[in-house]
Amino acid sequence: MKIKIIFIFLCFITFTPNLFSQKKINYKANWSETRPSYPDEIIMVEKVEFEHEGMKMYCDSAVFNEKGNHFNAFGNIHIVQHDSLHIWGDELYYEGISKIAEMYGEKVIMKDNNITLNTTYLILERVPNTVSYTQWADIYDNQSTLRSKQATYYMSDKEIRFAKDVEIKSEKTNIFSDTMTYNTNSDIATFYGPTNIITSDSTFIYTELGWYSTKTEESQSYLQSQMINKERLLQADTLLYNPNTKIGEGLSNVFLEDTLQRIILTGQRAYINNVDSNSYTFLTQMPLLRQINENDTLYLHADTLWVNHDTAMNVKEIFAYKDAKFFRTDIQGAADSMMFEMCDSLLTMLGRPILWSEESQITADSIIMNIGKESIYSVEMFPKAFVIQDADSLSETRYNQIYGKRMKGFFDKNNLYLVDVYGNAQSVYYIWEENKDKPDELLGINVGKGSDMKIYISKKKIDRITTLTDPVFFTDDEEKLTNEEKELKGFEWRIKERPLNPMDVFIKR
Repeated sequence: MKIKIIFIFLCFITFTPNLFSQKKINYKANWSETRPSYPDEIIMVEKVEFEHEGMKMYCDSAVFNEKGNHFNAFGNIHIVQHDSLHIWGDELYYEGISKIAEMYGEKVIMKDNNITLNTTYLILERVPNTVSYTQWADIYDNQSTLRSKQATYYMSDKEIRFAKDVEIKSEKTNIFSDTMTYNTNSDIATFYGPTNIITSDSTFIYTELGWYSTKTEESQSYLQSQMINKERLLQADTLLYNPNTKIGEGLSNVFLEDTLQRIILTGQRAYINNVDSNSYTFLTQMPLLRQINENDTLYLHADTLWVNHDTAMNVKEIFAYKDAKFFRTDIQGAADSMMFEMCDSLLTMLGRPILWSEESQITADSIIMNIGKESIYSVEMFPKAFVIQDADSLSETRYNQIYGKRMKGFFDKNNLYLVDVYGNAQSVYYIWEENKDKPDELLGINVGKGSDMKIYISKKKIDRITTLTDPVFFTDDEEKLTNEEKELKGFEWRIKERPLNPMDVFIKR
């Protein structure tokens, strides 16, 4: 029986250590008294001070329950813990057993190193060393103001975890979030729910996962990320932005849209500059531009797409560098580089440029095309301008050809109908007789030259040629002409480079 009692007593000691190891709250005051009606309570006034396990508490007056090891304090309350944590308020309840302090007041203030918290109700839990609030509070650091309805500050980790209606305000950025953490050492706010970031340069960022530095004002977004600046919408798996430099970056599944110009750019990496005087976006890693019209869509790809914006963030110029290629159902083209100016709808192509329009292949050292949203107006080629057409789909040796120092082609409803040739004009033209019941018959080949020419095209084929100055023409049977006479100098049929569908723009020449 004695052994059983001893065992029970040892278990009681082992599993209820707080009853024996709990330290009493120490106190002192200028004046104190105990009343018979409340023998366990000590009433204290004037320079009241409490100390409990390294934490000190000061107030004007207090009621201390020595038996229960807890007290209520009133007036000019000041809590100091480890010389770094300071809390001020009007009313305090502290319990020595749980080591929990509840502070009330018209303005409860907490300071810990470089942050200051203002609220009306605050809970300090010394184990696990946290400060929390359930009413609105403002938190200030050296750069920003954080405001939320509910949060817990983990002082050991220097991390504040916000639960509802979080706001961050700085000189250049306002942030509104649902769930967020903030590290007071790194000055990094991390978002875990729907978050809106608004910068002073009118940039709007939305994300559901990301971070923001109150020190540098940089932000990074990882989930459902998008950025809107005036008429430009940018989406990506990851978005980085700094409102101080107005420089940003989009990584993976980049989507950029100019709603006014109806232009969409996609790629795997984008760089953004929002400086008003020099705003631009450039995309790499499989970039693609789409200009959407009512009847058709233009697809443009190159190794790099560079877009300059106007002050309203509309697309102003587009530069396509290295292996540029575009597709539209009525016209296709390729060149080492291209430049498209939105204001006058001019597309400039350099570096072995080539165009295909219906049956025509157009080449020159430089090509400038006037292309509207709905139709093509004209195209200029210089120097060494060359137009080639397949004269016989059943043969790989018969081609209509036009050459000149300079040419200008004109379009009607996106069909090439006239080509003006200026300087050293030359032509090779296959003449056919149309038959209703049997294949067309080749009558001969017309070979001509002159200073200037006009080439008329009908039903996608050369219909007639007019030489304006110094004409020299002859027509002969195909068998009587040499290969040199049937092919003009510089002839090159490049049909294998032609994109046949939008995805062909990604195929290198």
